Amino acid sequence: MTSEVRTAAFQASVPLTRAQKVLAGVGGLFFAGLAGLGGYGSFASVRDVAEPWFGDQAWIVPAGVDLGILALVSVALLLEWLAMPMPALRWMAMAFTGATVWLNVSAAHGDATGMVMHAAMPVLFVTFIEAVRHAIRRRAGIAAGTVREGIPVTRWLLAPFSTFRLWRRMVLWQMTSYPQALVAEQRRRHALALLDAHYGRKWKSKAPADITWMLRDGVMLDQALTRVTDLTAPEPPAPEPPPEPAPPPKKAAPRKRPARPRVPQQRVPRSVATDNEARALAILDAEPDITGAELGRRLDISARQGQRLLSRLARPAPSSSTPAS
Repeated sequence: MTSEVRTAAFQASVPLTRAQKVLAGVGGLFFAGLAGLGGYGSFASVRDVAEPWFGDQAWIVPAGVDLGILALVSVALLLEWLAMPMPALRWMAMAFTGATVWLNVSAAHGDATGMVMHAAMPVLFVTFIEAVRHAIRRRAGIAAGTVREGIPVTRWLLAPFSTFRLWRRMVLWQMTSYPQALVAEQRRRHALALLDAHYGRKWKSKAPADITWMLRDGVMLDQALTRVTDLTAPEPPAPEPPPEPAPPPKKAAPRKRPARPRVPQQRVPRSVATDNEARALAILDAEPDITGAELGRRLDISARQGQRLLSRLARPAPSSSTPAS
């Protein structure tokens, strides 16, 4: 429910203030006085007009007509108040009032001044009744949501064709609020602009059929605008692929130590070896505690060879005979 509709419903549900009730009571008293004076003046005029046809019973005509008008007006106002208007009662009351005016005018016998004076009271009576009926109908209709607000005359003058289409949709689809109808028209035009920008001039043949029907007849415009917005929205860009995970750092391969070239060991000739052993034995006899390195230095060989030679010479020689068992 829009704010305008809520405001109208609130105004219709607010009870009359004390001042309004007093003013309505004063108006009712004036209306009663007007009805009494009008009835009295009309009674005599209509009785005189009806006397040639009714004779002594001529008073029945003005009394019956005036009472009938009051009864019809009262029932018509009550039905308007109950939001159950019956136009036949209103038009019947208007017809009887018109007949009363005609009979009063006939009593003037063609005199213009007399005709105006005879018609003044019934016209005032009808005007007052219409004002009361309008107030009751407006208040009851706003509360029931059946009174359609009028379109300003300036809009009819500035945009007659679009205003006629707006009024037609308000009548067809029971739109009682003029501001609400304007909002619906703005949404409809917004949807039309989106479709025209998306499909071009031939959007009616390209857009879905149900959307075309909604926008053409002006129904379910909220749903139509939502669907048009979704239909004409630009496609979202494709999501970028996730970045590839970085490869794990490679472990540095252990450096291989360059293989040392194996120097072929020079074999000492046997004669030299025998000579070294002899010299080593002589040195060992003289110096039993000599080291292998010192032995190699003296024999002019490496310390390793000197150690091996020392170990071999210091090893006791195996015995040639086994002991007897």
